[in-house]
Amino acid sequence: MKAPLLYVAATLHAARLDLEPLAIDHAARMFDGFADERLYAWVDAAPPADLSELVTRFAGVMNPYARPGELWLNWAVVRREDAAAVGVVEVTLREDRIAYLACYVFPRYARAGYGREASAAAITQLWRAYDAQEVRIEMDYRNVPARCLAESLGFVRRRHMKRGTLRGLPAVGYGYRLPRPVS
Repeated sequence: MKAPLLYVAATLHAARLDLEPLAIDHAARMFDGFADERLYAWVDAAPPADLSELVTRFAGVMNPYARPGELWLNWAVVRREDAAAVGVVEVTLREDRIAYLACYVFPRYARAGYGREASAAAITQLWRAYDAQEVRIEMDYRNVPARCLAESLGFVRRRHMKRGTLRGLPAVGYGYRLPRPVS
């Protein structure tokens, strides 16, 4: 029998980044990044209309026990050299220790390796603190940067699925998986 899912609040450290547990205080620093419409090219969501809406969104995802049988982990990704908020990492960890990872890097900070660095730190935390058995990423197949990121971290494409539409076009998603390393 697996131990229950217990939240371990921790700031994670990578070479250039700190991943801080998401807090309402991050909303003002992150608003411009979340307001950039380019962030939503491959997700079915819209930018927040104002800071109040972003605060409401944060409040909705900050409770790690928000849904029975899952643990929600959310980190603000902060560049250590100047404390710039460069993105967010979100993880849903199920009771069977399968984790779903999403990493969003704000467009003005894209293509600097922050997504890979932040994702790797989160994955390491999932192995060490949560006994995750597998990490999965799901994305629209047209999201080439996300596919390259997943593959650079060792994820293997496991399936593709049709998911209705995204912005009026047929949506086909790719699912990637990264099993826990054998020690």
